[in-house]
Amino acid sequence: MNDSLYKSIDRNAPEICDALERSPVYRKFGYIHARYAKPREKVATILPDGKTETFNIARRGDWVIINPSGETEIISGEKFRVRYEKIDDSGVYASKGFIKAVKNPYGQPIEILSAWGFPQKGGADCMLADTLTERGELSGEVYLIDGKVFNGTYSVYEKE
Repeated sequence: MNDSLYKSIDRNAPEICDALERSPVYRKFGYIHARYAKPREKVATILPDGKTETFNIARRGDWVIINPSGETEIISGEKFRVRYEKIDDSGVYASKGFIKAVKNPYGQPIEILSAWGFPQKGGADCMLADTLTERGELSGEVYLIDGKVFNGTYSVYEKE
């Protein structure tokens, strides 16, 4: 990837945080597959188009999840327990967490420094997202989701 194509942005810029506060609430639909991560295991998040979005290195207690659209990522054990519930013994889990998300407002590919300490790149169509805590507040850990992945993985949450 040509890094000069990416506008470097602050994931905690006021305009992003304000837009996320006003955003609808979304929930991941479908199921994920998950397993315990091996300490120091390096996992690259590869998008459906073959581009590397980011990578992370697992710590003790982390999980590796495979999202409905196929991209793989690392998540801490604490966050995993809050966001997912076991469906069966084959490693299938359902989402029980929520996010807020907004479209990339910059009109070009962007790059952020992720909360896990590695660069994360998104196309002009990517979404900026933040998970909601159990109290319904933004976590403050803004990250990117590929636009096509977002559309195939999330829907607006309608309270029952």
